[in-house]
Amino acid sequence: MATQPNVIVVVLDTVRADRVSALGYDRETTPAFDAFAADATLYTDAVSQASWSVPSHASLFTGEYPSDHGATITRPVLTADAVLPELLSTGGYETYGISPNSYVRPATGFARGFDEFQMCSGVTESAVAADILGPPVNWVTSTAAVRQPIERLFTASRTKGAVTTDPDAPADNGVLDRVSDVLDRADAPFFLFCNLIDAHLPRSPAPEYVDRFVEPELADAPIPESERAYTMGDHELADRSLTRLRQLYDADLRTLDDKLAALLDRFRDAGVLDDSLVVLVSDHGEHLGEFDRIGHQFSVFDSVVSVPLAIQFPDGGPDRIDDQVEIRRLFETVLDETGLQSHPHRSLASGIGDDIARGSYASPMVDIEQLLWGDSVRYDPEFLGESLSFARTDEAKLISFDGEEWLFELPETADGSLPKLARERYAALSESLELDRQLAKTML
Repeated sequence: MATQPNVIVVVLDTVRADRVSALGYDRETTPAFDAFAADATLYTDAVSQASWSVPSHASLFTGEYPSDHGATITRPVLTADAVLPELLSTGGYETYGISPNSYVRPATGFARGFDEFQMCSGVTESAVAADILGPPVNWVTSTAAVRQPIERLFTASRTKGAVTTDPDAPADNGVLDRVSDVLDRADAPFFLFCNLIDAHLPRSPAPEYVDRFVEPELADAPIPESERAYTMGDHELADRSLTRLRQLYDADLRTLDDKLAALLDRFRDAGVLDDSLVVLVSDHGEHLGEFDRIGHQFSVFDSVVSVPLAIQFPDGGPDRIDDQVEIRRLFETVLDETGLQSHPHRSLASGIGDDIARGSYASPMVDIEQLLWGDSVRYDPEFLGESLSFARTDEAKLISFDGEEWLFELPETADGSLPKLARERYAALSESLELDRQLAKTML
């Protein structure tokens, strides 16, 4: 293009790839995403670098793995040197951020480089909040003696009585009106980052989609309000409850997709949709009973790291990319498309896939091996910051925690770990994981 394109990045928070109808799901959960992807480039095997918001968004904003940028559950305030909004602002872009996600906010380091960053909670925070809060918060959360009582108290608060049969309908968080306000004022070229969080726990779909997606006879089946209420508590999900939880998730997706449709209409009405670089991507997915997990903590299985991705390139791009790609490459893609830096082979417009995709979850004090395979919770301060890491090809995945490794053929199943002999075929995965382990140790 002759001029720099506007850049719009919409994060579809907590959307897992295999529940998206454009990616083969047999229920129409995402018609707006599907229609956008039909006229854009659809990536059918996109992999997030983390399973929850802070490290995943940090990878999008820095192009780095969590073990490099250091923003994890152990050190949750982003302190990386160069972030995408700063680079775009320096390059002449007006920069705007809108987030209803309480983890993606100025206090956690995500407002740097933004001319405006609006929290949908109504709370006003300065971008310098992270400079003030970051060092003590990161020290507290990464110090075992301090973290342990906090961890136990948080778990207790989230597990006591945290079961419901009647999820609340979604509240209007004001995202659409805030976007419209920005579009009325923004001058080209601008960068707009927006997070849509409607698919996140607690399950709270619009009533019309409860009627469409959830069987009426399941209305009395109780479900947890939070993932810790299930994972760390003494609650169990009967088959009826698990089925209801999955159906409510589908209803949540359709609720989010309606908001996405309205958002795209506002871009279209403002005349900025067709000529902009527009990215629709999820930061992570969601467990719906796989490996006896719900939510997206304490895991790097594909349910939480396999995500939807579609990109509209201003000058056009491929219709579909089936090769595996890491979503952290959006950082280089934006810089390349705006002409601020040249990354022709790293840009996702190239169609080049990633032979190996990596990512991690930095555990607090939970023995994840015991949680997954022993079906119980054990705290140990030595696990604070221990990396639950994965390395993935398009056909196999190696997961490592505390010296133990599990190799899976894809798609993963709880009893599908391959014998050690088969690992010779995937030696590069072990080498890649070792790199991640060494980098993670430097962050503690």
